[in-house]
Amino acid sequence: MWVASLIFVALVSYVIYTRYVPVRGVRCISKDKLDESLTIVDLRDYNDSAKEAIVGSVALPIAYIKRHHHGISNQSVYVIASDCVEKNIGIRLLMRYGHQVSGYTIINDDVCQCKNWLTKMA
Repeated sequence: MWVASLIFVALVSYVIYTRYVPVRGVRCISKDKLDESLTIVDLRDYNDSAKEAIVGSVALPIAYIKRHHHGISNQSVYVIASDCVEKNIGIRLLMRYGHQVSGYTIINDDVCQCKNWLTKMA
């Protein structure tokens, strides 16, 4: 019985880690420090990204990363997400498929301090 409990705790810990623990080494980047060579990937749902379109970004919701990640160039990637969970899962998936994620912005959250410049990009 304790083996089943241990497996259950390990599974729950893994799910919590992948969803809620930030990815190490990936930071919020402001527009001033954003490199022009970065590919901007918008991880928000199509409904949200269509309302607030960001010029020059690739709309790729999390559900489509596995099938369409090859459409992103192999250079560094900048991620735009609507919340922390979406950011963490999306960055982990992109890194799993070989993309180097340089930074992120969270649009619908007050945690990210560099979201103000997005209104200037749209």
